[in-house]
Amino acid sequence: MTILLAAPSESPRMFGLHDYCRSYVLPSEVDTNIPRTGGAGEFGSWNYACGVLVEVSRRLRAAPLSLHYRELETPGHLPMGIEVTAVVDDTRRRISVVSRLETVPCGPRGDYWELSVDDAVPDDGRHSHAQSLPWLVHRALLSTS
Repeated sequence: MTILLAAPSESPRMFGLHDYCRSYVLPSEVDTNIPRTGGAGEFGSWNYACGVLVEVSRRLRAAPLSLHYRELETPGHLPMGIEVTAVVDDTRRRISVVSRLETVPCGPRGDYWELSVDDAVPDDGRHSHAQSLPWLVHRALLSTS
């Protein structure tokens, strides 16, 4: 068994290769526009998108409702990034979590990542690179308290 550890110089908030290697399975009742299970040859960003919904649901102890994945396109139709919208229900209310990532050279802001929870950007919700799923979920949890 191999255990991968982050390099000491690597920030724990940074989105890493391990985030793209995780595979998540979505429940059959989740409304989604991407495959419910990961597979060889599929986009790593789909696993990331599924991870947003699964991890937010698990941490908030909420029912996963929907997941929408969208590639952000430039006028020349080259992908400039992705937007993931996860919606969960924690019995008190529906919570919407959006992770938006734009990348160089096509993104209008260069390398840019933004998290919003119910249309509000929490403190530390903007960075030049996507944050890890555990950090994203931690910020979402603080925003819903």
